[in-house]
Amino acid sequence: MSTIQYGSRVIFTMLLSLFLFTSVTANELPEPQRLMEETSKKVLKTFIENTDAIRKDPDVAHKLINENLVPKVNFKLISRWVLGRNWNKASPEQQQKFTKEFKNLVIKFYSRAFIDYLQKNDLNKDIISFKPFRGKLDSKYATVRSQINPPNGADPIEVNYDLYRNKAGQWKVYDVTVEGISLVTTYRSSFKQIISQKGMDALLADLKDKNSKINQSAEAGPKVEKS
Repeated sequence: MSTIQYGSRVIFTMLLSLFLFTSVTANELPEPQRLMEETSKKVLKTFIENTDAIRKDPDVAHKLINENLVPKVNFKLISRWVLGRNWNKASPEQQQKFTKEFKNLVIKFYSRAFIDYLQKNDLNKDIISFKPFRGKLDSKYATVRSQINPPNGADPIEVNYDLYRNKAGQWKVYDVTVEGISLVTTYRSSFKQIISQKGMDALLADLKDKNSKINQSAEAGPKVEKS
């Protein structure tokens, strides 16, 4: 499976998990899970109300994801960890460009995966279940464990979400692990190879090109509505 294909799968499962939380009383949840539950309820309601509009116009999904989900993800921290040592080797301008292009790449896959799903399916409240929290409540790191239950009866997919609490006390997602494979680690391996062979500027150009092609694909693709 390529990095791009894997990224698409991870982002889609992440999307579902943010949407559909099991019904547990908010007061009983640790802060990271409570945050995600409240977010999921709000986002799910918004996307259900706009399902028809999304099926007709992909830009609606992009807008809703930017407004509702992006604020819950720490893209700067993800970018630093994805680049690893190459982050400190990059200039401030390169760091800024990478964070922007990588964020755009993730969001575009996020949107595309959701749009493709909605063309043939409706959201199902039983598609995800969350497992009991394991961790120290006084730590600034937390892992929220979940399980995606595919609507076609396929084997469940184990998905873990790593969150970090910043100095302001805000919890944000910085990594997603699908069936034991980390999003950060996967991209780090791919990007490290490109940088070692061609340099940081080549990676930035490659990301920009991928984002451009995704835009062209979305514009040219058929907008098939669910029958």
